[in-house]
Amino acid sequence: MEDEIEDCIRKKIQWPQLPATVKKLLGDSPKEYERYIFEFSIKNQLRFRGSLVRTVRKDEKKYYETLVQCSIQRLMLYPYHLADMIVKGLRITPFIYYVEVVALLIEMEKSYDTMPNFTAADCLRLLGIGRNEYLELVAKSRSLGRRGRSKAIRGLLPKVPMNIPMQPWWRVELGYVLEEDVKPLSESEKALIDLLIDRGSQTAGTLDYNVVKTLYRRGLIYLDVPITAEDRVSVPPLKGFVMNRIAGDYFETLLYKVFVSIDEHTTVAELANVLQVECELVKQAVSLYCRVGFAHHLRPPPATLHPSWRHAHTHPQHPP
Repeated sequence: MEDEIEDCIRKKIQWPQLPATVKKLLGDSPKEYERYIFEFSIKNQLRFRGSLVRTVRKDEKKYYETLVQCSIQRLMLYPYHLADMIVKGLRITPFIYYVEVVALLIEMEKSYDTMPNFTAADCLRLLGIGRNEYLELVAKSRSLGRRGRSKAIRGLLPKVPMNIPMQPWWRVELGYVLEEDVKPLSESEKALIDLLIDRGSQTAGTLDYNVVKTLYRRGLIYLDVPITAEDRVSVPPLKGFVMNRIAGDYFETLLYKVFVSIDEHTTVAELANVLQVECELVKQAVSLYCRVGFAHHLRPPPATLHPSWRHAHTHPQHPP
């Protein structure tokens, strides 16, 4: 039953055009279809514009706020494909998001194994919190009083993201920047902010690596990992993969499908065709692999690299 309804939502079929059989499944209730559209869109982290949800919800900002909160509750991966809306619109960076995910787990006194595999890998990359660190945090949290416990737990968590590996072919995007954010910056940091305001996103390797790293850790920029339909990637022997539970959400299921099928001779478009999956979704999956260091892009770096990238931190240093 649900599959038929969800298939109609994917195809953006509005109530008047729904097949009679599907209307019957919904008890001939347009309101019930609206409920399905909203829940499906949140669960699948769909973009507001261009999807059916905008016909049943008018407040775009509130939609994304709900999407983020529901994704945190479900311990899902940060929706990187929506970063332009979530970082720029809500000022929720991946780091802030995962602090909330870990804080929620600690508050609920859940086991580390509750966190789905890819979420755990991204938390480790950004927060430096793996199984052992999590157990230490849980032990510390037990000594906290009940009053103000939620705030105190967040006080135990990192204040800035780890020095994450970056690749020179990634794109640097301007985040949510206020006037007071700019005041303490150095001249070179201000210059990069101005460049992003005036000229839009830039290829990371053409910029001063140290300035990019500093602005990233301050939460003033975010990183896009662009993947095209013609791209190919290689998957080296997997290190640092956190083997927890499988959540079974749509994107994690896709990540596993793509992961077992991908090879360096197949383009993203060819892989999407083999798997009978939208190319856009496969691009999102491959982008995530490259971001967390599970795949290497076979594209050459920018022709003119900034000298500072000679000593840049570009490869993950996974724990044994």
